[in-house]
Amino acid sequence: MTDVVIVHKISKTASELAVKTEAMLLEEGHRVFLEISSADAKRSEPLPENFNPKLVVSLGGDGTLLYAARTWGLNGTPILGVNLGRLGFLAEIEPEKLKETLEFALTDRHRLQQRTVLDFTINRGAQQIRRSTVVNEVVINRSATARVLNLKLSVAGTDYWTYVADGLILATPTGSTAYNLSAGGPVVYPGLEVVLVTPICPLTLNARSIILPLDFNVEVVVDEQSLGAMLTADGQSSVPLQPLDRIKISRSSHVVNLITNPLRHYLDTLKIKLGLFNNYKPDR
Repeated sequence: MTDVVIVHKISKTASELAVKTEAMLLEEGHRVFLEISSADAKRSEPLPENFNPKLVVSLGGDGTLLYAARTWGLNGTPILGVNLGRLGFLAEIEPEKLKETLEFALTDRHRLQQRTVLDFTINRGAQQIRRSTVVNEVVINRSATARVLNLKLSVAGTDYWTYVADGLILATPTGSTAYNLSAGGPVVYPGLEVVLVTPICPLTLNARSIILPLDFNVEVVVDEQSLGAMLTADGQSSVPLQPLDRIKISRSSHVVNLITNPLRHYLDTLKIKLGLFNNYKPDR
């Protein structure tokens, strides 16, 4: 008997697939716990006694998988992401392959890819007001009514330099294909141990992304004249910031293990999802 968690987004398709998958697993003698991928959703029933999941199944898009990773996957439990969304960089498995992939996962014949994650803290004066972990990115940006922000960045204890911009993205390689990509940042292979710093709409032509070693501690300080700043973690939870707040980013001791499609390379995923290389014709 194996304990399995099924996390699904709020939609008819995802709910029906979750119930169908639960029935299949129960028939095979496994214990199953269903959960909706929403921070506002309350569990309808308590966890079974001594429940220790061997596998987490995510039914939805990348947002659902991010919720599953932070809620269930930070201890290394493998996550099988089934893509019911649009792009699906993280949720690689298509619904028609779910049964087959489940069989491989439950018999330890699956392929795992380990993803690094980031810890962050928010310090206000001598008080630490928030500590958490992100899989994709930490975003520091302005609220709807705020002016442009002055954000001071220090890397590995160096002197601060200032970004004048709408905000700043601090992303993992996993998050390089999310907000970082939309802001003009680079796509980074997910196995690399780096952190990306990408400005959002900087007020200069020479502010570009920086790729740093993951072991470098990064600190961002909100300038004393910057009002209305907000920190958002993985696009799913937000914290209002005040002037002189200090945000520290560092390598997490946790990792996330994703079950990947054995028939698809990461570069194939980029080609399929982003349309990269489609018009490339080598000279002959």
